[in-house]
Amino acid sequence: KRPIRYPFADFTSPVHRAELCAEELRLNRRFAPTLYLGVSVIREVDGQASLQGDGPPLESAVCMRQFDRTAELDVLVESRLITAEEFAAFGRELAAMHATIPALPSGSRFADPRQVEHTIRGNLAECLTLSKGLGTRTALLALRGPLGRRLRDSRSRIRQRSEGGRFRECHGDLHLSNLVRIDARIVAFDALEFEPAFRCIDTADEVAFLCADLEGYGCPDLAAAFLDGYLEASGDYALVGVLDLYIAHRGLVRAKVMAIRASSAAEPESQARWRKRHLDYVGVTRRALDRPPSQLVLMQGLSGSGKTWLASQLSRELAAVHIRSDIERKRLAGLPPLARSGSAPGANLYAAKAGEQTYSRLADCAREVLCGQRTALCDATFLTRAQRELFHDLARTLSVPVTLVHCTAPPAELARRLREREQLGKDASEANEEVLGWQLEHQQPLDPSEGLRCVEADTTKPDVVTRVNALLRPAGPPTPCQ
Repeated sequence: KRPIRYPFADFTSPVHRAELCAEELRLNRRFAPTLYLGVSVIREVDGQASLQGDGPPLESAVCMRQFDRTAELDVLVESRLITAEEFAAFGRELAAMHATIPALPSGSRFADPRQVEHTIRGNLAECLTLSKGLGTRTALLALRGPLGRRLRDSRSRIRQRSEGGRFRECHGDLHLSNLVRIDARIVAFDALEFEPAFRCIDTADEVAFLCADLEGYGCPDLAAAFLDGYLEASGDYALVGVLDLYIAHRGLVRAKVMAIRASSAAEPESQARWRKRHLDYVGVTRRALDRPPSQLVLMQGLSGSGKTWLASQLSRELAAVHIRSDIERKRLAGLPPLARSGSAPGANLYAAKAGEQTYSRLADCAREVLCGQRTALCDATFLTRAQRELFHDLARTLSVPVTLVHCTAPPAELARRLREREQLGKDASEANEEVLGWQLEHQQPLDPSEGLRCVEADTTKPDVVTRVNALLRPAGPPTPCQ
């Protein structure tokens, strides 16, 4: 810790610097226990600074394990050397980490919605001040109205999240430069230790920070994969209702950082680079406050038809949220995704009543996503007309277009996929060939009278993702499956 004073932090006291070293160790051992080794005391020994000996203390320092800087995620993302699957895995790990952190105490000033609003409005004002000379003043001023409206619209949701225990002591600075790939895992480091207000935040704000940074790097597909992983593990689909507000906020935070770098850069090339990055993040904020219209997409088909795989691909193409019945059914039963329930077709977890509860939960999750102005991809068999009508009614209530994507594959391919998936044991679905036979007996094919727009998707075709994506972007008039 350097003995300096910033407008937002004072490090001039050696006692305070020692306390901050201990705090940095505590916070970061939650996220990266193998990186943070301890706090070392630097002492004066024979007139020299030393980490050994018993001379008078000069300073404290955090001792870390060194890692390869080329494995930091800003480098990997810029070079496209990291996959969506890695970000989805990190999303699941972050959700598990958040679940272990206690909620802030009732009445905490950090969880007061008025404080959140004050922070976000102040962030825009600071960005305006710091961006002088960068040519973005008009664009930033234009954000005042949309940001103010989004804050007003989000007040009740933020209060619900505060009262529901979603404000916790988080990492607080979760952008790509504070993430590194170690042993094929994404690891967060450098949590924000010096100001509790910056890390005692809504977990949705934490998620938004990384989403905003990924979008600033031009990778909305990676942001969507990370978000899907987080939501799958946490089940916190209400997060989507405030996500874009927080993405707008974090876009401005990163825009401020880039403005500071641009103003302090000595070389014209560096100034131009940081100015461009500043513009990128102003664009992130603008897009977060002006998302394209959302829609409801029902990924329908027999087990093994490829609907989960296709939904995963489409969620990244459309920046949509993938909600999966296999996951939510297990969540309702208190089971982890990969647990085996041993339920027979049509019994226990798959009995009619359990099915109704699962589809009701799926509809509730979709409502949260759609009210957050994001597209919802609901992944289930949708075997019966009643199941489909539940979601058609939801779309009508919310005045959003709905499309059914009917996923298919030849019978032999369905059976092969189910056998392979069962052998691997790495999927939440428990469907096997016996289940497939039961589904074939009980399915109610889509009838034109249902009025659902339908897109056929043969998942054995190499262009299926491109074709379905193109058909979903413009939500056309209802047409029956052919």
